[in-house]
Amino acid sequence: MLLSVQNTRRVAVPMLWRHMNDGKQRGQRQQLNQKYPIRTQIVQQSTAVHVKPPNVDNKSYVDILDAEWQQALPYKAIPGLTRFQMWRGFMKGGDFANLSMNDLLLKCRERFGDIYRMPGIFGQPPSIVLFNLTDFEKVYRTEGVWPVRPGGEIILHYRSSRKDGFFNETMGLTAHGEDWGKFRHAVNPILMQPKNAKLYMEPMQKVNSEFIQRIRDIRDPVTLEVPDNFISDINRLSFESVAVVALDHEFGLIRKNPDSKEARLLFDSLTTFLNALYDFGVKPSLYKYIKTPSYRRFEKSMDTIFDITNRYANEALARLERNPAKAGQERSVLEKLLKVDRKIAIIMAMDMLMAGVDTTSSALTAILLCIAKSPQKQQKLREELLKVLPHKDEHFTIENMKNLPYLRACIKEALRIYPLAFGNMRETGADLALSGYRVAKGTRVFMTSNMLLNEERFFPRAQEFIPERWLRQQDEAMTESEQLMADNLNKFIYLPFGFGPRSCVGKRIVDLEMEITLSNVVRHFQIDFNYSTDNAFANHFLNVPQIPLKFKFTDLNY
Repeated sequence: MLLSVQNTRRVAVPMLWRHMNDGKQRGQRQQLNQKYPIRTQIVQQSTAVHVKPPNVDNKSYVDILDAEWQQALPYKAIPGLTRFQMWRGFMKGGDFANLSMNDLLLKCRERFGDIYRMPGIFGQPPSIVLFNLTDFEKVYRTEGVWPVRPGGEIILHYRSSRKDGFFNETMGLTAHGEDWGKFRHAVNPILMQPKNAKLYMEPMQKVNSEFIQRIRDIRDPVTLEVPDNFISDINRLSFESVAVVALDHEFGLIRKNPDSKEARLLFDSLTTFLNALYDFGVKPSLYKYIKTPSYRRFEKSMDTIFDITNRYANEALARLERNPAKAGQERSVLEKLLKVDRKIAIIMAMDMLMAGVDTTSSALTAILLCIAKSPQKQQKLREELLKVLPHKDEHFTIENMKNLPYLRACIKEALRIYPLAFGNMRETGADLALSGYRVAKGTRVFMTSNMLLNEERFFPRAQEFIPERWLRQQDEAMTESEQLMADNLNKFIYLPFGFGPRSCVGKRIVDLEMEITLSNVVRHFQIDFNYSTDNAFANHFLNVPQIPLKFKFTDLNY
């Protein structure tokens, strides 16, 4: 249920102080309030839209928000880095010079606690980093109708700087405000409606069948292990699966032309693009003022992505215009987007490739590692799948995939153990009291939900792969007294595809790709991984595999 808050000052979300009656702390708060006066101005007709928490009526919710703001400590009291510490930390020999993004966030957490400030340098805005689940919920529930998701400023900078003005009409998924709203309004009905999944299910299964045969082609005939660089084949599968939806075209990268130079160039450019999200979005950079060497490399990679995807998108669109769908025939996703707007169709294809290839590859790697290291869980999944499709060569349909709870539980558990990124980002949509501090509307916040997924207080036996924890009715082998999730676990801890209006527009496509791939691999092979999975993923902005993926695939006979 949505709650519109109007005719109030910017609204804050509840934060109950644990020591309200502590005289010493109350005195400290009074001193701070004298130094940093509480704002009481009125903002008429707030545009913030709020999701009302359960069992709270509209009026009491707003009253709680207001009361909590009054009790909160000022923003300047939030601990954190100074600008000099931030700048020096990333210099050669500094505390943060060689740290991944996750390690940076954890190092600062050790120093400052579950909320801290990161200053803005060289044109970047300051940020707040949050490790408190209650704070995540507040931010999401007050994000408004057009939530602002920071982190893509480098993409906006590139697109707005292009001399051809290609993105003048819309910046695509990285846009904000009304521009973003119009873009999502155009693509959501096509990409997020369940009924449209049938448009890309059969092409995806065809690509997946080639992947199964590719495994047989490349594995060692004696050990049955695939080569060290199996991630390249997973990347090709991810690319083909996204491309068949985004561009309505099969590139043949899995078996026909796996060594395509153009594909290799595109994959390298996508990697540079993802690394740039951390290098320019978090680290200090002068790219807004001068074209640094690192920005030029990013710009070159973006030009490559643009040129390749724009060419193939235009070829696909021309092909569809020459041979449109017949009366009563279902159109492809690309053709449906073309009917909406040609420019939107091309930009959506680009954004799908940029956001969907590496993320899907990392997710599939995580899933395969977990399944390979858990033979009993793998067999249980296989039994569920064979009840639906007893023959290996049968294809899934939208209908027969509906009742596969253990399949989806395996995927959820794998992405809990190996999440794709640190969490999510937002600009606060209202004045909020976060962990007891006032954080004004429009402040950039990092919500590190995925970094909490391996903590025992939320998920007992957190290091173990236990898909049963996601089932409504736990496995009979689990004792009734065994707890696999914390009581009343906050739903905002597990958001692999984000939340609300800015959740991943390609969620249904990625979900289907993960489900089809895992199902087909488990139906055809016994999967083993006879090596250590320590430090399996390297983290930059996205978690990517960094160990040799020498899976063993043994054919099943049934």
